[in-house]
Amino acid sequence: MPLFNALLRALDPLHGVPEATRQAFECWYLQAKIPQIRYVAFLTTALYLIYAAIEQNVETDQPFARLIVHALLVPAALLAIGLLSFQPRRQPLMLGLLSLAPIISVLSNLYFNFGSPRFAFYAPEIYLNLMWTFAISGLALKRAMATALFSLAAIMLVTLEHSLTPGMQRLHLIWILASFSFGLLSAFLLEKAHKHMFLHQDSLALSASVDSLTGLWNRSRTLHFLIEEVARANRYGTPFSVVLIDIDHFKSVNDTHGHAVGDSVLRQFAGLLRDGVRVMDKVGRLGGEEFLIILPEIDAAHAEQAVQTLQKRINGFSFDRVQRKSASFGIAEYRPGESLDCLMERADQAMYRAKANGRDRIEIL
Repeated sequence: MPLFNALLRALDPLHGVPEATRQAFECWYLQAKIPQIRYVAFLTTALYLIYAAIEQNVETDQPFARLIVHALLVPAALLAIGLLSFQPRRQPLMLGLLSLAPIISVLSNLYFNFGSPRFAFYAPEIYLNLMWTFAISGLALKRAMATALFSLAAIMLVTLEHSLTPGMQRLHLIWILASFSFGLLSAFLLEKAHKHMFLHQDSLALSASVDSLTGLWNRSRTLHFLIEEVARANRYGTPFSVVLIDIDHFKSVNDTHGHAVGDSVLRQFAGLLRDGVRVMDKVGRLGGEEFLIILPEIDAAHAEQAVQTLQKRINGFSFDRVQRKSASFGIAEYRPGESLDCLMERADQAMYRAKANGRDRIEIL
């Protein structure tokens, strides 16, 4: 297992990514797999009922016990898996049953059939079970591996000695090896493909959310964060504030030094904003030289203190070619129940009041 885990890490596209990204993939992957889990569970339920009916017509050894297992226990577990897939809160139970059902099937097959002359007719269920666990059930690779290894251990414990004796029964080992390895390989490649797809989608989503010049959140993403913060404030009653920022006399930078210098100033200014706030704060560029900071769980008074610190950083920074630049800040604390437009209008009015009162100022409204 340590060697297998090392191999998985080496071939894992998510190896080395932040834990939050890995957790996000696991949630995304599970939701992507839910339809497969659901319909495979329903189909396998139907197939087991057919299997049980045929078994009752051809098998005289322990018919009642076989009926209980193959027509009741295993189908009931599979049916429960399919029904639980409709209930997000019950998905941990669904995964537990999905991991347990193949093991029950293997153990019952070995109990009922091994040692019988007819074992060769029942053995394909075991081979299919291993491939089903890996490639068809919808289990993630690690969980499928744990289930399949438990089943494999039971199979080897019961059948190995018999399979090593000279004769046709030795073919049992190659069928076990083939079903396990084919199932493992297909599950590994499928999950790897999903990880590449997830990282690609995540990259595209990030590209669509980031301002290409400054690396800050763009206007649409910033407003989305703002909508989420309003919803959170209304739900939990927590305060938050917004800070609207405009670089003073920025037009003169472009007019005097050119747009390349103006772009450089914007990038440096954005860096000062990003590095001057908390990790939980959101900094976005609304357009031109206008920026917005969302400060969760902070009222206007504490927001002003944070902005004063930020203002000192900006005033003490030496920008390319233009040396010193200042900014005007407008702060507005969210009032429970007010609209997003009203909040932004107050922040905008506060910022323009700062400009009207001489710039390089902080105003609260």
